[in-house]
Amino acid sequence: MRPILFPAILAAALLGGTCSGATTIMPTPPSLTRSAAASTCSGPSAAAVLSTPTRLPLPPGVTGRVSFFAAEYDPKTLRPLQAFTLGNPDDLHPLASIFKPLVVQGVLQDVDAGKFRLNSTFTTTAATRSIEDYPAGRNSLQVLAKRAISLSDNTASDILHLAYGPERLARAVRQQSPCTSVLLTTKAWWAAQAGLIPDVMTADTAAGSRLYGAQPFEQRLLTAGTLIAASQKLTGPDVERALDAYFHGPTYAADMEVNLQNTSTARAYTDLMARTLSGSALKPATRKVFRDILATGCCRPRTPKLNARYWAAKAGSGWGILTLTGYVETGDGRVLAYTYLNDGSTTTDAEEMEKQIRPVVLWIEQNLLALRTLR
Repeated sequence: MRPILFPAILAAALLGGTCSGATTIMPTPPSLTRSAAASTCSGPSAAAVLSTPTRLPLPPGVTGRVSFFAAEYDPKTLRPLQAFTLGNPDDLHPLASIFKPLVVQGVLQDVDAGKFRLNSTFTTTAATRSIEDYPAGRNSLQVLAKRAISLSDNTASDILHLAYGPERLARAVRQQSPCTSVLLTTKAWWAAQAGLIPDVMTADTAAGSRLYGAQPFEQRLLTAGTLIAASQKLTGPDVERALDAYFHGPTYAADMEVNLQNTSTARAYTDLMARTLSGSALKPATRKVFRDILATGCCRPRTPKLNARYWAAKAGSGWGILTLTGYVETGDGRVLAYTYLNDGSTTTDAEEMEKQIRPVVLWIEQNLLALRTLR
């Protein structure tokens, strides 16, 4: 296989989240070499908390690889106290859309720092429009943040991701959670997955994604920047059409999601969400905005049995993928968090996968209720 090609000129402003009229010359990333991408990652809490396999069977119809981690955390230190697991909670999985709270938190931190305001406006362009429904025209940061969570709007998320800076977010996430990788906008990973960026991924996109997945972090950052810049030259509808053809065509490779998309483990992402979804990293005004938005995220039971005074949630879905994460503050002051990661399902279409959300959410709630009885 020929080496993956990288242009010498990268969009440094795109990586950094700033705008400039000057072109910055970046060093050409080294070609990818053959090595095995990691399939597991163990964070510090792996040995710090007693984990018990859940006794509750998954709802009927769930197939493929499932990793689940639910834990109670100390409300003050956010140290995990006890946990339920299913599968290997240290297996790496694609996150799908559940990475979006990290984007929203990032731009709200920039509001706190004075870089943006809640009413700062951003224009959707052909370059920034991703797949599916999108916010046309000019929209405020707060509107885009809510759309990114409550509607899981890919364009809204990408606009804010680009404003914050993809490389900046990738480094911030890695510092907090070494097992979590958030390098690409939604448009970039889908354009790459659909085979629309052959100059980076080569003509054999599946093989190229395996090499990308095996790159060291610093090299992946450079490759990710190239993919993001290349995706800006494509339209959202073109990406969506090519993606549909890819998923239903002969070139589909089931491992491409975990090699190419943003990834984490059930354990690591639950620990990260326990520290993120409370809004504790934000000032009071932006914290309220963040919590109000996350309280509208998908999904929680329609009639909860768990006494929750705050339940933040986010779901993601894709071809054979369903992901769910959440953070709960109970009426009696306890803190719970969870992440459910399912990929490789024989139910492939995203809309069909989403029919599993309600029964899986009820299953998660039963685990949270059982977790409360352990102490």
